[in-house]
Amino acid sequence: MIGIDEAGRGPLAGPVFVGAVVIESKKECELLAKIGRDSKSLSSKERERRYFQITKNFKYYSNFSTSDLIDQINIFKATELAIMKLLQKVVGKNLNDYYSIIDGKFFKLDYNYECIIKGDQISPLIGAASIVAKYERDIYMNQLHEIYPNYGFINHKGYPTRKHIESIKKYGIISEHRKTFNPIKRFIEEGIL
Repeated sequence: MIGIDEAGRGPLAGPVFVGAVVIESKKECELLAKIGRDSKSLSSKERERRYFQITKNFKYYSNFSTSDLIDQINIFKATELAIMKLLQKVVGKNLNDYYSIIDGKFFKLDYNYECIIKGDQISPLIGAASIVAKYERDIYMNQLHEIYPNYGFINHKGYPTRKHIESIKKYGIISEHRKTFNPIKRFIEEGIL
């Protein structure tokens, strides 16, 4: 069984990441019940600790769609595409060998799967996938902070905080900003950027 979740659908900058964790035995299921948890409910230190437990004990995968792709096809389709590519990595041509549970409700995929609303809060397997996605996206945004320190990505990870919006107004946008997301879209239309 495969658990899948995403991180980063709401930010103004950076990619949307998708994480997957695979369990193949009852023993793995029991171990995961102690580790898997919704990443949003964890401190960054606890998320990091659990991330390394997951990556040490389970098969895991990640993938992402760039901010440019998000602007081209929209956030929902970019997330769905990242999931499709991730599943191709995990199962290859063995479509019927695995069953996937995915946090969300409307994805249309060519695999055996079920979407579960708030699945990251209900299923330890989806919760583990959310930890993988969130931790790896945070690492990406921390590295982006090193390149663009004026934006404060290390603190807000691209989400629309007051400080981030003030930085956008002051310094403009970078290639990692999502130009179809408000308020950036509105700033461009109004000639502020």
